[in-house]
Amino acid sequence: MIMSTEHRYFALLTYGKRGLLRYLGHLDIVRVFDRAVRRARLPVRYSEGFAPRAQLSFPPPLPVGAEGLQEMCALDLTVDLDAQKLHQALAPQLRAFGLSKVQVHRDMRGSIWSQLYASNYQALPDFADHADASAIRSAIETFADADEVTVERHTKRRIRAVNIRPHVYELGLVGNMVTMRVGTTEETMVKPAEVLAALGEYLGFSGGTWRRLIRTAMHFRSTEIDLTL
Repeated sequence: MIMSTEHRYFALLTYGKRGLLRYLGHLDIVRVFDRAVRRARLPVRYSEGFAPRAQLSFPPPLPVGAEGLQEMCALDLTVDLDAQKLHQALAPQLRAFGLSKVQVHRDMRGSIWSQLYASNYQALPDFADHADASAIRSAIETFADADEVTVERHTKRRIRAVNIRPHVYELGLVGNMVTMRVGTTEETMVKPAEVLAALGEYLGFSGGTWRRLIRTAMHFRSTEIDLTL
């Protein structure tokens, strides 16, 4: 058996999704980054077929209207590039996104997103206009003390009940913003709206809508991924 000696390189790009950019959907972001990579003439891997695309991958996307302070994109490279030169080539093409950091990794096994396990959010819920801070803190304490917080998830085929409590790792209140750290893997995924809906029920309000939602950080198991800006 002949073992492949080909190395795998990828760049991890950190950028912001703020202001009017929060209204871009995930597919819009993918197209913008694909065009930026082409304009910068970077040595990236492309998909096969009639319309090849740069091999880009992203974490679970934000809902339209939400902001991201440290959003990320992984870019498959064909050669080992210097991170600073890569930043210099891409930053002018992604000026609106404020490309803040570029890391280049070599031979990391599997997908980088398999190392992602949690995300931090700040949310301004609709019920903030109708409940004071002490009432919201009381609802947060009720949530924290619960053994089970069940939400309904709708798919095309069925509705299923899911206990989200084990995967809400932190929950608090700063000013009028609810802060949370929640699971991000396929098995532990919790949506901020689900947490807000549960808090709203404790307060006597239905729905888990928010007026502002910000993803402030993402957390990886791998120590190779440095998120310091």
